[in-house]
Amino acid sequence: MGKLTEQIQSLGYHFLEGKPLMSVPAGAGFTEIRQLSVRALDGQIMEIKRDTSPTLFPGGPAYRQGVLDGSLADGLKTSCDAIYRDYYSLDDNGHSLLFFNYSARTKQYLDAEKARIGLISYKEGIPEGFFALDQYAVGQGIGEMDIGHYADGRFVAQSAHPLFEEEYVLRMHFSRFPSKQDVEDAVVIRKMERDFKLGRHREIFICNDCGETKHWLDIPGSISEKLRLRLQRKCGCVARK
Repeated sequence: MGKLTEQIQSLGYHFLEGKPLMSVPAGAGFTEIRQLSVRALDGQIMEIKRDTSPTLFPGGPAYRQGVLDGSLADGLKTSCDAIYRDYYSLDDNGHSLLFFNYSARTKQYLDAEKARIGLISYKEGIPEGFFALDQYAVGQGIGEMDIGHYADGRFVAQSAHPLFEEEYVLRMHFSRFPSKQDVEDAVVIRKMERDFKLGRHREIFICNDCGETKHWLDIPGSISEKLRLRLQRKCGCVARK
């Protein structure tokens, strides 16, 4: 437990540990992560979500009695993932495994790929209007995507047809006008993040060709090439011969 945990407790909140979530590597062993909740002085219990959403801890009666530091007069604002990280003393790898279901190595790579193509965010939702300037045909079951910008200048790519026959479409925001390759790579990034998050694929696998245990980032080539070979459970060893 660290400083953030102590500050929350000083406001009159008591931490409760619930069901096990997962075990993450910690030093030479593992740390068991459990669902966290906090109980306020009035008895109300609030569950700490397993995500990066913000959360607020209002100042309690202890402050009004002059017990707490003045900097906590209005309570404390933080995020759910910061609480887990501080409470369990998680390093970057443990934090990434708990909240994204993949290692810090994979997160660093995917974040770097997002920065390379200017990808800011993506989500599924109802269609939004914008100034369409082009249209790209991309893979991964998305089909055609309209490319353009909003009135405020932000760049966007939005699927031209609903996903899975529903009203929702895929929408991605970019810091610059994306090329067709940028959009295709963004779709691949989305697929990799979702597959790892949902446990559809693992970072580590046994190659069908050489029989060796490999990490998906050991596969040579672009992110699209890595995905193609990973889906075949191949590390690229045949291509290197």
